[in-house]
Amino acid sequence: MKKRGRFVVEAALLVPGICLLLVYTVFFTLYVHDYAVCAHAALESGIKGVYRDGAGASQKEQNIEADLEQKLSQRLLWMKEKQVEVQVSPVRVRIRISGGGSYFPKERIEVERTIYRTAPCETIRRSRWLKE
Repeated sequence: MKKRGRFVVEAALLVPGICLLLVYTVFFTLYVHDYAVCAHAALESGIKGVYRDGAGASQKEQNIEADLEQKLSQRLLWMKEKQVEVQVSPVRVRIRISGGGSYFPKERIEVERTIYRTAPCETIRRSRWLKE
């Protein structure tokens, strides 16, 4: 008769642990999703802004920041307070996105990407010219 309460005690310890594990899995998934979105948006906007289009450095920075703001406002699930910093030089574009969410205020996402402008190789230009 002493073993009747054993299952209740095991369930009382096990069920909250499983629930806590599920909640942390959901929060981790949201965190990883936003990190991937920030990294991809930084690369995509940086590639658009690194090549010459006649605009100055300050105009390119504004264009990249506006593009990032539009992309991040539509896709982020966890991050609420975001800061975007863009530095444009003739050789590269450096984009830094950081911010935190409302669930864990001390946990922050920090993504920094540097995109370099490179000239295409002459052999690629010639081979493409020969194919056309």
